[in-house]
Amino acid sequence: MNPLTDCVVRLPAARIALVVGGCGGIGLAIVTALHAQGLRVVVMDLASSLQARPLPDGVARIAVDLREEFSVIAAFKALAAEHPHLDYLVNVAGYTSALQPVEELGTATFDDIHAGNLRGMLLCCKHALPLLRAGNDAAIVNVSTGIANIGAAGYAAYATAKAGVNALTRVLAAEAAPTVRVNAIAPGGVDTAFLRGGYGRGGADDGPPLRVNIDDYARRVPLGRIGVTTDMVGPVLFLLSSAAAYVSGQVLHVNGGALMRD
Repeated sequence: MNPLTDCVVRLPAARIALVVGGCGGIGLAIVTALHAQGLRVVVMDLASSLQARPLPDGVARIAVDLREEFSVIAAFKALAAEHPHLDYLVNVAGYTSALQPVEELGTATFDDIHAGNLRGMLLCCKHALPLLRAGNDAAIVNVSTGIANIGAAGYAAYATAKAGVNALTRVLAAEAAPTVRVNAIAPGGVDTAFLRGGYGRGGADDGPPLRVNIDDYARRVPLGRIGVTTDMVGPVLFLLSSAAAYVSGQVLHVNGGALMRD
């Protein structure tokens, strides 16, 4: 079974899905699954990532830098010119820096990580909502992290930004109802370029991670392994689909039981 193409959760073909951060490991897996089900997929990501990452044939590309509001506005203007409505939005984009204790964390680093992970996601949701309200059974899935729920040393900027994503998800679920459902998934450790600096920052898809020992991590996870990108596909498709028609404002943790440990 190929979890990208044989997922039991099916979305209606020809729906329009926007994946922000679709060039990263989790984003690419989601893009591939949506495309395989016949959806019309648009990817927003950094121009350098769009140039470097092969995407399935027919997937549209729009360059954006989530840290810059003018860039987000321009990207959604380009999207609306081609698609007057949108059915699904998946916000996957995110990154962090080298681990730093709070005493050593500079405000410039803190602000940059919040701009890319939280403010940028807010801007995407803000500009997507008018298109989603014109869509069919519209839904948003934001990608957060389990780190927002644990005291992970060195992650102050990233953890607080993603905790903000969890709060934003709940606020949007209240504001966008009943037309648009809004949920999030919170992955645990996933073996992607994120562990090696981030795809958009030159991190490789494989090789030794910078921030975690995969074998050590796997031994601490009840299900006995680190996550892989395909582990995130089913939960995202479920939250987008009519199977989750009465689910909104939730943060679904996908971590092999790791949150119980932490």
